Amino acid sequence: MVVGDVEEGAELVVIGAGPGGYTAAIRAAQKDMDVVVIDKEEVGGICLNHGCIPAKALIHASKYRADLKHWDEIGIHTKELEVDFESIQEWKEEVVEKLDTGIEQLFEAHNIEYKQGYARFIDEETVRVEEEHDAENVKFEKAIIATGSRPIEIPGFEFDKERVISSRDLLQLEEVPDEIVVIGGGYIGMEAVTKFCKFGSTVKVLEAQDRVLSGFDEEIVDHIRETSACYGDEIYTGVTAKEAVPEGEKVTVKAETDGENIEVEGDYVLVAVGRTPELALDGLNIEKAGVETTENGFVDVDEQLRSSNENIFAIGDCAGQPMLAHKAYREGKVAAEAAAGKNTAFDSQYIPKVAYTDPEIAAVGMTPMEAEEQFESTKVGKFKFSASGRALTANKPDGFVRVVARESGKLEGVQIVGPHASDIIAEATLALEMQGYLDDVANTIHAHPTFPEVFSEACEDAMDESIHKT
Repeated sequence: MVVGDVEEGAELVVIGAGPGGYTAAIRAAQKDMDVVVIDKEEVGGICLNHGCIPAKALIHASKYRADLKHWDEIGIHTKELEVDFESIQEWKEEVVEKLDTGIEQLFEAHNIEYKQGYARFIDEETVRVEEEHDAENVKFEKAIIATGSRPIEIPGFEFDKERVISSRDLLQLEEVPDEIVVIGGGYIGMEAVTKFCKFGSTVKVLEAQDRVLSGFDEEIVDHIRETSACYGDEIYTGVTAKEAVPEGEKVTVKAETDGENIEVEGDYVLVAVGRTPELALDGLNIEKAGVETTENGFVDVDEQLRSSNENIFAIGDCAGQPMLAHKAYREGKVAAEAAAGKNTAFDSQYIPKVAYTDPEIAAVGMTPMEAEEQFESTKVGKFKFSASGRALTANKPDGFVRVVARESGKLEGVQIVGPHASDIIAEATLALEMQGYLDDVANTIHAHPTFPEVFSEACEDAMDESIHKT
């Protein structure tokens, strides 16, 4: 029962404390705005608490088998191995808690007020916050909606069905399952393969399209399937999943491919077919605030992330694709600065995408095929990690960096599959944002031996000047 009903005011109300929301709040406070942040859960949002961070922690922990095998090969012998998955989960939670605490300390340092509760618009300048036993109205001059997204449910695979789980549930498993069936071969599904395959699970993927990781080009995806034991015969494409049928401690997925019915069994079924904006599902009542949405349910925003109500902004997943935390970070800063009256805009031309598969994949800008369709003549360079001294000394020889440029040498795209792809893509993105050319990268001295040298060598290869390519 809700008791009490008070009212207060703030210059800026931020609804959602995920990557976009907390970034927006801090940037607005830096611009001397009085800020209140509201979220129904912990600070940090899904990314920090139930997504990106815990998932990458488990991926890191799952590498032990490959590391031990390599150590044994080079003379470091381990006689006994015991994996305490409960302790791994505890360590993962410690990482999350440390980052959560850091955000709370930043809020305190910037005098940002945090309210944990459900936010609903009453009108164009008032939000009602409903907590467990209290409710209050908060008047605002400006507001930023940063409510994020949630996993999509599909018929026959509802999350309240026994042994059917979301990506959030997957990260909370108390033990490593023998078998997991994954519905969806996007980056969430394939990252699930990465971590649990390495922990010893058999992971089976059912993908409706003709290949997994459709957001990356075919050569990149083919490479990881060829080089990693985790992406072998248990990936089924062109499959329509029909229903999950729990049977004791197992669950059977009934599916169809090319008119043929098939059944795939596992201990759990992970549904990873995408995410949808929280807006309508969470009862935010944005229509009462005069905020319009697109046909796909996203808030319709301009280059300042301003909605149809000029005093209300939207950022992150609820503002449209791509649903990436690093996009939300940037949007949060822009929206906060615009709310503070600054002349700013979201003008980033290049947003990198990363999948923490094994090996990692990262890409930004155009693929070779996309560039060929747009320009009369193009240049493509490619350099393998197997020719990198740093990659060999780290026992990470698989993969390559590929660069795409116009005939003039202006960079248009970079694709990476291999070690530290998620790190190297930062230099590639900067080069593209700076309108860089192949020789800009090639003539920049890269420390040796390092992984980013491979990016420089790929640029040299596109100019037919690579020193180390055989």
